[in-house]
Amino acid sequence: MKTKLLQILYDMRTQPVIAWVTVAGTALSIFLIMVVLMMKSVTLTPFAPESNRSRMMYAPYIDVRMGENNSSSGCMSGEIARTLYSGLDNVEEISLMDLDLSPVNVKGTSGERFVANSRRTDAAFWEIFDHKLLSGRYYTPEEVEAGTKVAVVSEATARRLFGTADAIGKTMQVDFVNHMVVGVVANTSTLATIGSGDVFTPINVHSSSDYLPEMGEISVALLVSDGADRDAVRRQVESRYAQVNSALASEGKWIEYHNSPFDHKLYTTVTVYSNTTPNDSTADAIDALIYALLLLVPAINLSSMLHSRMRRRVSEIGIRRAYGCTRARIISDIVGENLIVTVIGGIIGIAAGTLFAMFYDGLFTDAGGEAVRPALGMLLNLRTIGAALLACLVLNVLSASLPAWQAARLSPVQAINSATNINK
Repeated sequence: MKTKLLQILYDMRTQPVIAWVTVAGTALSIFLIMVVLMMKSVTLTPFAPESNRSRMMYAPYIDVRMGENNSSSGCMSGEIARTLYSGLDNVEEISLMDLDLSPVNVKGTSGERFVANSRRTDAAFWEIFDHKLLSGRYYTPEEVEAGTKVAVVSEATARRLFGTADAIGKTMQVDFVNHMVVGVVANTSTLATIGSGDVFTPINVHSSSDYLPEMGEISVALLVSDGADRDAVRRQVESRYAQVNSALASEGKWIEYHNSPFDHKLYTTVTVYSNTTPNDSTADAIDALIYALLLLVPAINLSSMLHSRMRRRVSEIGIRRAYGCTRARIISDIVGENLIVTVIGGIIGIAAGTLFAMFYDGLFTDAGGEAVRPALGMLLNLRTIGAALLACLVLNVLSASLPAWQAARLSPVQAINSATNINK
C-alpha cells in the first residue's frame, strides 16, 4: 500500500494535469451518480412518518367497466374498499385515506387565512404512519365513523393558526367549516409523500357516488407483516375482485383488476393511472441505462488518461518484468493504484453530491412545486454510500483493465525499447 501511495504521489508531481484530471473526472462521475441515487433514496428510504415504507402497499383506484366502450375509474367507495382489502392474511393494518395531499383554506384565531396541505384519513392511519404526537390525541374510530368535525394539525400550522402550539380544544376553519383541534403532531417533510400533511381530518368512510356506488373518495394504504409474500396478498385481492364481479354481473358491470395493491417503490416511482396496470420494468430499464452512461462515458476517458500515464512508466514495467515480475502482478498493481485514485475522486464526488442535494433548491420539490430541502439522514445511508463505493469499484475496473492488460503484455525488451523511443 505504501508503495502504491508513493507511486500515485510521484505521478501527481510528474504528470499533474493527467493525474488531477483523472481525480476530477472520477469525482464528477460519482457526483452525478450520487445525485441520482439520493433522488431515489428520498423516495424509498424509510424515515418518519413513513418508517414502514418497506412494508407498505397502496390501492389508489378502481376501474369500473360497463360494457366494451364504457368505463369509469377513480377512488373507491368506503364499502368496496373494505370489501376488497379488509381482513387480508398477512396484512396488519389498512387505512382508508387520501394518498395525495390536497390544498385547503384554513383560518384560526390569529386572523390569518392561508392554504395548507390537507390529508383526510381514518383512525388506522395513525397506527401505520409514525407521527410524533406533541400534545392532545388522534381522532378515534368512532369520530371517523360519525364524521365528527375534528382535526390534527402540525406544530407549524398550529402556530400560524393560533400564534402558539398550544392548540388543543381550539376551533379552526377548514374550507370555511369549523373543526376542533384535538391533536398537534411534529412537523414532517413533504418528501414523505403518503404520510405528511399540515392538517389531518376524518375521511368520509361512507362515501359513494350516486352514479356508481362502487366509486367514492377512498384510497387504501396497507401495512403488511414482515416477510409477507406480496404476491400472495395480491392473489387474495384478485379473488375478492372475482367475488365482487360475480355479484355485479347481473348489472352488466365488472371491476377490472390492475394488480393492486402496489408496492411502495412502484407506486412512488412509476405514474399509476386508474385504468391501466402499472409496470416498473420500463423505469428500471431507464435507471440502468442512466447508470451505465454515467459509468461508461467517464470510464472511456479515464482509460485514455491511464494509458497516457502508463506510457511514462514502460521502462519501469520492463525492468520489473526482466526481474521476474509476473503479468498478473503488473495488472494488480496498476489496477490497485488506479483504485486508490478512483476512491479519492469518489469521496470528493460523494461529498459534493451530498452538499448539492442538501442546498440546491431545484432538486427536490413537493406536490405544489415548492422547493424542499431534505435532511441529511434522508440522503446518506448505507444503501447510497454502498452504491457509490460500488460505482467507484466498477469505474476502476472499466477504466483500468485495458491499460493494465496492455502494459502487462509488453515483453521486457519491448518495454525498454518503447521507453527509449519515448525519451528521445
